[in-house]
Amino acid sequence: MFNFFNELKKNVKNAESLENYNIINISNKIIYVEGHKGLVTLSKEIIAFKVKNGRMVVEGSDMFLLELTENTIKISGKVKKMELF
Repeated sequence: MFNFFNELKKNVKNAESLENYNIINISNKIIYVEGHKGLVTLSKEIIAFKVKNGRMVVEGSDMFLLELTENTIKISGKVKKMELF
């Protein structure tokens, strides 16, 4: 069976860091993450959350959470930058 995330990880440098979570970025307007480990920062300009082996920081404007569950997070807004620390 075809798995989009597995195929993507085969073609990405340093894919080891992507093995524990999945990220979908839709036109820099919606970010969907599976496998987050908890919310760290929440504001209209910055949303940061833990992922295995690091922290993901999403910067932009007019950002807010559309969904937050134990395993998934969905962010909406004007995303300008995403960084993994």
